[in-house]
Amino acid sequence: MHVLGKFAAGLVATTLAVGASGAVAQEAREFNVVGTWGVLSHWQEREDPFWNEQLPAASDGQLTANARPLTELGMDGTTVMRELRSGAFDFAHGVFLYVAADSPVIEGADLTAVTPDLETFRQVAEAYRPVLEDEFQRLFNSHILMLYAWPETHLYCNFPEGTPEAVGLDVFEGLNVRSFGASMGDFISETLQAVPVAVAFGEVLPSLERGALDCGATGTLSAYSANWYQGASHDIQVSLGYTASFLAVNNDTWNSLTDDQRALIEAEVAVLEEAMWEATARDTADGVACMADGPCDRGDTGGMTQITMTDEAMQAMRESIESGVIANWAQRCEERSPGCVENWNNTIGQLLGFEARL
Repeated sequence: MHVLGKFAAGLVATTLAVGASGAVAQEAREFNVVGTWGVLSHWQEREDPFWNEQLPAASDGQLTANARPLTELGMDGTTVMRELRSGAFDFAHGVFLYVAADSPVIEGADLTAVTPDLETFRQVAEAYRPVLEDEFQRLFNSHILMLYAWPETHLYCNFPEGTPEAVGLDVFEGLNVRSFGASMGDFISETLQAVPVAVAFGEVLPSLERGALDCGATGTLSAYSANWYQGASHDIQVSLGYTASFLAVNNDTWNSLTDDQRALIEAEVAVLEEAMWEATARDTADGVACMADGPCDRGDTGGMTQITMTDEAMQAMRESIESGVIANWAQRCEERSPGCVENWNNTIGQLLGFEARL
């Protein structure tokens, strides 16, 4: 049995007595599951092993899955929850930014540059979780089982040699910067005074190489895995957030399971969730080191120059986020979901000292 499976199984030993395990055996199930990107570490190292090793082992082979990453299925992240709602999948891993087009309430979980570090980001996710759960129930007929994150998002830019170790916001003015999601677009245009350009992740490197983009934003390990160091020179060591993700289950599937099956899945998922948060911290550090001069156990180092922003730029950035990113989101959200700004202020805003104003 996988070591994580052993630990989680112990958590529910009281519910998996002889009689209960017999009930599980009578209700053997195979689930259809969609995961995240097959080329990235969350799928390869955690999502895939969970469904294909950990859960089957913990349930003595009674709970199994046909689990595949969305990239193998030819999907993009925007359709994952619609497919879950339809019943095409029983469980789905996804990224909130990619389903936020269906609801600005969901977008509120992951506004660009609002959270400064991973510990705070996890607190934000938990504080906002009841709001997200209500929205998933209403829109997608689904229940959130787990929240997790991707490595810290940085800007990777082509700057000239001799660029100072700490730069002001003025160095970004007028640059073409790869954007994803509405709040990232607001951050680029209003905080950086740059030009947001929608470019698919796989097209960022060639766009940097030919000069169509000056900068790109993504997670540190994702940037390394995609070789962005071949097209950009500087890694700006300022957190723009972590990109929140989730695991959700279709309500019809969840309600069809026995109490013991649900208890087992919840215990296994709790262990997976801890592993995800630990991996995000580790992958963030790996990405930062590997994009520069190491140490890097994952392959060649990128040799990028690491710089940061001045104290004045950081203060200006925070002020601009409240008046730009947060205010613009509040307008979008309140128009479609009255009351969502108050919910945000009472959860995330209160935790971080921001206020969303209309």
